[in-house]
Amino acid sequence: MSKILSQDEIDALLSASSAAPAEKPKVEAVAEAAPAPSVIRYNFRRPDRVSKEQIHSLHFLHDRFARNVATSLSAYLRAITELSVVSVEQFSYSEFLMSLTDPTAFYALAIPPFDELAALEINPAVAFSMVDRMLGGTGHSTTLTRALTEIEQHVVDSVVKLLLDALTETWRPIVDLAFGIRGRETRPQMLQVAAPNEIVIMIVFDVKIGDSRGMINLCIPASIVETTGAHFVQAWHRQRREPTPVERAWLHENLARVPAATTATLETTLTAREILSLQRGDVLSLGQPVYQPVDVRVGGTVKFKGRLSADAGRGGVRLDYRCDATGAPV
Repeated sequence: MSKILSQDEIDALLSASSAAPAEKPKVEAVAEAAPAPSVIRYNFRRPDRVSKEQIHSLHFLHDRFARNVATSLSAYLRAITELSVVSVEQFSYSEFLMSLTDPTAFYALAIPPFDELAALEINPAVAFSMVDRMLGGTGHSTTLTRALTEIEQHVVDSVVKLLLDALTETWRPIVDLAFGIRGRETRPQMLQVAAPNEIVIMIVFDVKIGDSRGMINLCIPASIVETTGAHFVQAWHRQRREPTPVERAWLHENLARVPAATTATLETTLTAREILSLQRGDVLSLGQPVYQPVDVRVGGTVKFKGRLSADAGRGGVRLDYRCDATGAPV
């Protein structure tokens, strides 16, 4: 039998190979046409009662609180204190309790005019550092595994009251709340704040006091945010609104009266021998031609370019142009 293919056999093989790929896209097209089932996980035991927009508003609100209270704590504890928001999430109250250490500094907070309670937990690493600072120490004490004593709890109470006062001021433009201590415990399970399945907003702060670092957890009932509804987000956005023309004019008028130091500096370099040999009547060369522009600084920042001049027998600088993006002449 001859092993050489005839021209007809070659053409048949080529046509078969070219036809095979054409049938494959049909199968893929059928597979792509079938709609994929869309499934979304939903936990009926822990529904999302607070919208994402409200969560973002809470984050921005307490971020401002963190910046303000960090300054107050630095002065109160006589140590550099940093406070920042780590996360804002909604959990059931039982999940919130499981995330806390035991023992710890745990507070139940009254928030009139609402009947619900909030909660505040200060991590032992932070609590013992505060106690050490308040009692005259350096704040570098190691984290202890024991519970706070009664005296130590009273010391931490003073810091908590400072936090609650700042928290009340932060919330006042949104909702008129008054945070106060209702009770405190070293074991969170011993203090009833909410039902286990109650949805709460957990706000986690990262705290650094000197070299010590830990967490402060704030628990707020979701019902408070739900009660305020859209007013919560609207009130927050109203705080971030642009100033009106009247407010801009008032701001411009008051800022225009603020004095600002304006200087034109000419510098030169001399050796120590030359400085010691200076006498009255000597002329120093500043190394800059008279016709060359000099920098005019406002508050230490170069704002204008000008040239040396004289007016009524006094030396001065004639401004030529601004040192900004426009470069407009004065």
